Amino acid sequence: MAVNVHFTGQTTENLSRIELLAWVNRTLLSEFKKVEELCTGAAYCQLMDVLFPGCLALRRVKFCTNVEHDFLNNLRMFQNALNQMKVNKAVPIDRLAKGRFQDNFEFLQWFKKFYDANYDGKEYDPQMARNNAPMGYGTPSTLRPTQRLNTGSARPVSSGRPVKRAGDANGAAERKQAEEKMGAAGGGVGDTAGAQAAGGEETNERISALSAEINELAMQMQNVEMSREYYFNKLVLIENYINEQPEDSQDGLCAKVKEIMYAST
Repeated sequence: MAVNVHFTGQTTENLSRIELLAWVNRTLLSEFKKVEELCTGAAYCQLMDVLFPGCLALRRVKFCTNVEHDFLNNLRMFQNALNQMKVNKAVPIDRLAKGRFQDNFEFLQWFKKFYDANYDGKEYDPQMARNNAPMGYGTPSTLRPTQRLNTGSARPVSSGRPVKRAGDANGAAERKQAEEKMGAAGGGVGDTAGAQAAGGEETNERISALSAEINELAMQMQNVEMSREYYFNKLVLIENYINEQPEDSQDGLCAKVKEIMYAST
């Protein structure tokens, strides 16, 4: 259970936008340059993981993006995490996703107070938690090289030299016979090796393309699931609110809402 905090912008103890942004970047080792860039929602998702590990699936978070659809999905995950921890705070998702300074600044002020009230001082490696994915506004290519995700992998390089065998030190006749055989078959072996190498590269490219397609479909499925969960929770809240009203105080609008919600089709 999280500690709820009440916030008004009229207090004198609020941090400046520079101080708040520096705190976010320092805590998450992120690359946000302006408060407005927190509209991605990724920072809030991971800060919730700092406070309450496992309260949301970090693997679903788009840490480095400039697409509004990703902003909405991240912010919905953040709202669901708040609901799960019984935090009485409605996230202004649509307003934050627009990237306006005042909306994001005011919400960040509230979250900093919420963070301070719930943080227990435990150690946390933000980069390891997100598998070294870069975090910031934009795409990985827009960040500093130190923050970009290195997806390259080293491949062993073959020297192309023949392997020396113990039997090669035997008589000159055996060596000469072996050299003649290798010379006769050299052209065919080279052609076969070249064809195999070309086929292997083509296969690897095909596998990479299929893997990328599978990952994209998986992310789309996850986004659909998050949207479904978000709107289902909204419907539950509406249903609970209507059912809590006394029968004699419910007007035609409540009856119509119930009719729509409980319709079979």
